[in-house]
Amino acid sequence: MSRRLGVVARGGHCGSRFALAVAFAGAAAVGALALAATPGDAAAKEKKPLTGPPPVVAPAYPKPLPQLGRDEALPREYGDLVRRFTNQGPADTLGDGLFAVAEAAFYAGAFDEATKRYQEFAQQFTRNLAMNDALERILLIKEMRDFEDEPLRAFARAEGLRRAGKADSAAAFLRAGVARYPGARIRYHMRYALAEIASERGDHAAAIEQALAVADTTSRSRLAPYALKLAGDETLAMGGPPEQASGYYRALLERYPDSPLATDVRARILALRKRSQL
Repeated sequence: MSRRLGVVARGGHCGSRFALAVAFAGAAAVGALALAATPGDAAAKEKKPLTGPPPVVAPAYPKPLPQLGRDEALPREYGDLVRRFTNQGPADTLGDGLFAVAEAAFYAGAFDEATKRYQEFAQQFTRNLAMNDALERILLIKEMRDFEDEPLRAFARAEGLRRAGKADSAAAFLRAGVARYPGARIRYHMRYALAEIASERGDHAAAIEQALAVADTTSRSRLAPYALKLAGDETLAMGGPPEQASGYYRALLERYPDSPLATDVRARILALRKRSQL
C-alpha cells in the first residue's frame, strides 16, 4: 500500500511539473504574439523605402468628340484647341528680320541691294511664310527694269505707302506712274494695285475698270487670272448681274485652266447657278 502511495505521490509531482511547463510555454507564445502585433512593428512593415519610384499617374485625356448633326458646330473648347495647334511655328517666322531689311531696300528703290537680301533670305529660310513674296520680288525686279528704273521705283514707293496704311498717297503715285510711263513693263502691276485699292475703299466700278485693263488678252500679264477673278467679285459686290460675274469667272477657267484660282472660281460659278434656279 505504501509503495502504491509513493508511486502516486511521485506521479503527482511529475504531473505538476508538466503543467507548469505547459503554462510557461503558453505565456511565452502569447507574449510573442503580442509583440508581433504591436503598432510600431506593423508600421515598420508597411513603410515603403524612400528611394522607390514615384507613383505613375495616368494622363488626363479630353472627352471624346460628340457626334454632330449636319447643322451643328463644334464645341468652343475644340475650336480653341484647333487654333492652338494651328499657330505659327518657329520656322514660319525665322528670318523675318532679314526679309524686313530686303523690303526696306525695295521700298527705297535700292533694287540691287534688295535683290541680294531677298536671295539670301530665300536660300536660308525656305520654310518662312514670306518665301513666295521674296521670290516674287526677285522676279519683279529682274523683269521690270526699264526707263532707268523710274516706273519700278514709283511702284516700290507706292507699295511702301500701302504697307504703311497710306492708300490714297499710294494711289496717287501709281496713277502718276501709269500716266507718265504708259508703256512701262510694270504698268499692269500698277493697274492691279489700283484695282485692289479701289476695292478696299468700296469703289467697285473703278476696281472693275482697272482689273479689266490687266485682264485684257493683249496684256499677257501673269496677273490676268487674278484680275478676272477680282472683276467677277467686284461685280457681285456692287450688285451687278450674276451672269456678268459668271462670264468673268468662265473666262478665267477657259484661258487659265491650271490657275490656282480655278477651284475657287468653279465653286463660285456653281453657287451662282444654284442661286439662279431658286
